[in-house]
Amino acid sequence: MQTKFDNSVVTVTVNKDIDAVIFNWKTAPTSTEFREALNKGLEVLEETQCKNWIGDCTNLGAIDENDQNWSNTEWFPKALGAGVKKMGVIVADDVFNQMSVDQIMSKVEAADFVSKYFPNVDLAKTWISSN
Repeated sequence: MQTKFDNSVVTVTVNKDIDAVIFNWKTAPTSTEFREALNKGLEVLEETQCKNWIGDCTNLGAIDENDQNWSNTEWFPKALGAGVKKMGVIVADDVFNQMSVDQIMSKVEAADFVSKYFPNVDLAKTWISSN
């Protein structure tokens, strides 16, 4: 795995063995940090042309409604346009985190895109590498 970006909020790595960008939230970001981090992840996705994304949202916390809308209207269309096909999402035990992530993921529609929730990154990696 190769680290492509690392700051106080997120670490973005690439695992070429499973053709995936792995996005690990370290803490709950501000709205600006949330958007900047996802845009940085999108840059890595475009640069590496990976077809898979693993988002570890365990430490993300609740996502502001405006940021949820931005994710759906701005970020996801670009990620899908960059070629992402599979997304494994690790959610926290925190019900507000689960609801926030689910609000975003439930609105993503693309014929050749599939997403699934997992309790940990290893299970997401296994799922992604199985196809």
